[in-house]
Amino acid sequence: MMRKIHIFTVLLVTTFTLQSGAVPFEGSKILMTSPNPFAVEAGEEIARKGGNVVDVAVTIGLTLAVTNPYNASFGGGGFALIKMGKKDVDVIDFRETAPKNTGPKYYMDKSKDASKFGGTAVGVPGVPAGLWEMHQKYGKLKWSQLFTYPIRIASKGFKVSGEWARNTERAAQRFNKGAKSVFLKKGKNPYKPGELMKQPKLAKVLKEMRNRNIVPFYRENVARDIVNSVKKAGGHMTIEDMKSYKPRWLKPLKTNFKGFEVNLMPPPSSGGVVIKAALKLLEKLKVDEKPTLSAEEFHLLAEVQKIVFRGRALLGDPSFHKNPVEKLTSDQYLYELGEKIKTDGTLALTPLTEDNPPAESSETTHYNVMDVNGNAVSLTVTLNGNYGAHVASDKYGISLNNEMDDFTTRPGEPNLYGLIQGQGNLVQPGKRPLSSMSPTIVTKKGKAVLSVGAPGGPRIINGVLLTLYRVLANGYDVDWAIQAPRVHHQFLPDTLYVDTKRHSPDVLNLLREKGHKIEESWHSKVQAIRINDKKWLEASFDSRGEGAAGGF
Repeated sequence: MMRKIHIFTVLLVTTFTLQSGAVPFEGSKILMTSPNPFAVEAGEEIARKGGNVVDVAVTIGLTLAVTNPYNASFGGGGFALIKMGKKDVDVIDFRETAPKNTGPKYYMDKSKDASKFGGTAVGVPGVPAGLWEMHQKYGKLKWSQLFTYPIRIASKGFKVSGEWARNTERAAQRFNKGAKSVFLKKGKNPYKPGELMKQPKLAKVLKEMRNRNIVPFYRENVARDIVNSVKKAGGHMTIEDMKSYKPRWLKPLKTNFKGFEVNLMPPPSSGGVVIKAALKLLEKLKVDEKPTLSAEEFHLLAEVQKIVFRGRALLGDPSFHKNPVEKLTSDQYLYELGEKIKTDGTLALTPLTEDNPPAESSETTHYNVMDVNGNAVSLTVTLNGNYGAHVASDKYGISLNNEMDDFTTRPGEPNLYGLIQGQGNLVQPGKRPLSSMSPTIVTKKGKAVLSVGAPGGPRIINGVLLTLYRVLANGYDVDWAIQAPRVHHQFLPDTLYVDTKRHSPDVLNLLREKGHKIEESWHSKVQAIRINDKKWLEASFDSRGEGAAGGF
């Protein structure tokens, strides 16, 4: 079996190297994108068995828990948008929650790194519960049928990628004993690209979940392993925290743009609010009438981004905090600011609050599944940091998140990035931290026509925004839209981050003349699938990072 997987991977890499020049992967029945080729092969296997888009999405999630422990482990959490049949787009929030023994002052007597590393950084994980809930509501195949591929590669192994090796090298020095025993060869050295890695401990978890759904993970042996490992690493999670965890179903934020209905992630994501506001302002200002990829266009995009990011610090978990969504997306608020945008200068805006949301890690991942009938799943999952808290459970080797760092951990004090953190995002038992994850589904005439999302902390938001804009306003196919040079402005700091080595020096000089402080930097790694004018499916992943697209 491993030889088959290896051949498949080589074919994927060859295909996608060729398609990086703006030729999307195409199909006529069902397509999927993923950060990992093994997850795509797993999804194809389920699709061939007659599975629907949710079945495929669940299998991809299970497989990524094996292949991507640094950003897609069962020890993390996430968001998903789902479009099935004639039903409205559904939203599931399976973000991590704060343990009951935490609170607003939990970190005040602890080290500065307590929310980043070790047991005190770990929130109650949501990935298994989220995948189970999705399947219970929309799955077609039996739950047990979705585990064959992930169990196989956990048991027999898979060949690690360069990204896997680099991420593991960066994290290895902080690994606890459990993480070292799983992710390092003989507990000492990181695997090199192309080497075979097996995870028999995780295979046992997958078999338990196949046979008895998520009961072992949240109530029995796996839950006890997680709780004991967190406590050993200095945290205060309890078995009751695990037992009481529940995903929640929400309604999407909606906005119309260029004749399409855009369905966005609501709070505790900040992404949906920011993107909704930006799309309204872009359409009002008729930015798409400017020359594409010109300094004039990028200037307007940057100024719009600055305006809409300004209100992000006011957001938090809606179960604990009243979010001013209507104000931040209102015509009056947006258009008054839009009228102040100048063609030959930049806006100077004062903050709406003295607070700012905490800086987020870029170690997130995203995947999409869409079929030709307009059913779709857009799902983003994260551990927050690379390998999360650098803690893996002792018995089963589950990499655990450090999502507690996405809360306001030290009220009134600047975090390590120099930001005073948002008061609406204080640590409270059972609360979910603010996020920038922005899975998005665009519909027309009741069917999904575009599914998009990305990893990358706050840069997720503008990566998704610009992909939506390029496809829906500029008429780009998904590959051109994703690979096109981007700009990112998040209000504070007052810096315009531009794609490294993707912009013309002339364009950058013109932007500097308009008053922008330019910094070449990394950007989010977008993935998308759409139905094009031929009624074919086309998919693409970002050449800024590893990825795969497949289907038929």
